[in-house]
Formats: sequence, C-alpha cells, structure tokens
Amino acid sequence: MHARKIITASGLALAVLGATGWIVSVPASAQTYPSAAPAKQTDDNAAEFAKLDTNKDGFIDKKEAAAEPRLLANFDAADTNKDGKIDKMEWAAFQKNKALVLKK
Repeated sequence: MHARKIITASGLALAVLGATGWIVSVPASAQTYPSAAPAKQTDDNAAEFAKLDTNKDGFIDKKEAAAEPRLLANFDAADTNKDGKIDKMEWAAFQKNKALVLKK
C-alpha cells in the first residue's frame, strides 16, 4: 500500500512538471516570424534605380540624377563608359562602391 502511494505521488508530480513545461513553452512557440526573407540590398538598389529613372528608358541621365545629389556630384565617375547616362550595371557598381565616392 505504501509503495502504491509513492508511485501515485511520483506520477502526479511528473504530470504536473510536464504540464508546467508545456505551458511555459506554448507562448514561445506561438511567436510569429516574418514569412518573407528580408529584402536584399540589390532589391533596394533596383527600386532606387527605377525611382530615379523617371522616363523609364532604362538609364539615368544627368537631369534624372539631379534628384540624388550624391549621384549628380559623382555622375562622371559612375558613368564608366562615358555615354552620358548610367545603366543598371553602372548603377550597381556605383552603389557597391559608394563608400569611395564624394558625399553631398
């Protein structure tokens, strides 16, 4: 009879301990996480290029660059092929190396 009480008390204690662990873990598992990965820097660069390319010809000319003073100040350096406009590849290189350019 004494052994039966000990086993019952042990089982009850384990059940309470298990339930407590489950209750504590439920709020942690209910946290929500963003479903989409954070935007990559290249996505931001493409969006900024599209914003500056107001006539949507696929290039940023000096008139369009005036909206971004740092780009305008460094336009000749960013225009690596010297055609008077910045294409998407030149823009990506400019963004990658923007720590090396003049800031305005």
